[in-house]
Amino acid sequence: MEMRNPSQLPSDTEQSRILALKHYKILDTPPEKGFDDLAQLACNIFNLPVCLITFIDEDTVFFKANIGFGNETSEPRQGSICAQTLMADKVMVMEDISQIPHFADNTQQIRFYAGAPIISAKGHRLGTICVMDYKAVVFNERHQEVLSGLAKIVLDHLDLRLIGLEDEVLRKNNNELRNENEKIIARNHNLVEYQEQVTEANNHLEHLQDSFSMLFHLAPIGIGVLSTPDRVIRQANSALIKILECNEDIIAQTIENLIPDVEGQKFLNLINEVQKSGKSAQASEIKLRVVKGSQLSDIYVNVSIQSVGRLGDHDHNIMFLVTDITELVQAKQLTEEANVVLKSALEAGSVGYTVVEFATGRMESNAQLKSNYGFEADEPFDYTDLFEAMLPKYRMQIKQAVQKAIETNGIYSAEYEVKWRDGSIHWIRAYGKPKYDSYGRASHIIGLNKIIEQPDK
Repeated sequence: MEMRNPSQLPSDTEQSRILALKHYKILDTPPEKGFDDLAQLACNIFNLPVCLITFIDEDTVFFKANIGFGNETSEPRQGSICAQTLMADKVMVMEDISQIPHFADNTQQIRFYAGAPIISAKGHRLGTICVMDYKAVVFNERHQEVLSGLAKIVLDHLDLRLIGLEDEVLRKNNNELRNENEKIIARNHNLVEYQEQVTEANNHLEHLQDSFSMLFHLAPIGIGVLSTPDRVIRQANSALIKILECNEDIIAQTIENLIPDVEGQKFLNLINEVQKSGKSAQASEIKLRVVKGSQLSDIYVNVSIQSVGRLGDHDHNIMFLVTDITELVQAKQLTEEANVVLKSALEAGSVGYTVVEFATGRMESNAQLKSNYGFEADEPFDYTDLFEAMLPKYRMQIKQAVQKAIETNGIYSAEYEVKWRDGSIHWIRAYGKPKYDSYGRASHIIGLNKIIEQPDK
């Protein structure tokens, strides 16, 4: 939809905005299910036919998700209403565009528009999420809060997508490094198992020293070696120094100087176990409290610890590998927070939500879903109750639609009548998406529904 004379950002701000947008690698990419699902969810929440998720560069408004707006994938930035929304400080609402002379003659015959800017944590304006209709619509403050919340969810999804792209590259590098590490650990294990052949093993180790040294210092994960029982750091590669945010003076310090022995330091407990037993130990997503400057700071890491016997001038040593996964853990926390926002959005849109376990028929449902079938929020409600409330003439049709969604990994969609216990009849619009276990078998279905007016025949 076009308009005249959009506002412009200052050139320096616009330049930094474009750089931030390109960092996400989102422009001119094909449709992705995650964004399409968010756009469809917005349509369902507000019961509107059109939703766009856009990202805007110097000249073009790129449609990353397009529900109900034809087959267009972009439009010129000049004259686009999304360009004005991009620079708004809050949700932009035009409840009846026909009453606004500048926009009344838009070629798509849109009469209602509401859009929220997508703004990064650093304040860069990346794009918009907007909903539209071909008739005038009243869009209250609660609706605007929900749309703003959806814009934040789009941003969270965008951040997670970028982390996924970067993590894919890191995972490939880590796999290659892990294979090499396993070979090295196997060689070192032979040194411990055959200590009567120490002289011969040391000669063999010298031939490996050059390749090991290069691997050690260039490895993208942190690697350190400490001697025991004094627990003094004897070797540390660049990645470990970066993770702990210390300088090369780390060598010859005790491990407790870098990682204080405070309550909850699982890493130090693992070092103690390996030192006592001589067996290896691993742990995932543990919180590590380290000294940064004069303060304690928390990071999250995966660790692998191995007793390696003699290295250099010391007879007993422990090697530890540390991978910094702080960003991934924070991303998971963001996802959990996004789910809270999404639940609020569902409640605001009078949308029922449920997860059904096929094997048992057990359901976890919100209060709105129970209400849609005439049940109170504190009443028990399961899959049998749902089907008994459904008028008999729809039951086989609904079962077939669910089975088709399971077979095609698609989205189940249906409209049907239900009879409440007070005898009243109501129309339901429902959507569902199956989930599968590790063997590819459908184990659950996630469903959304809401009460609607009787549809036109």
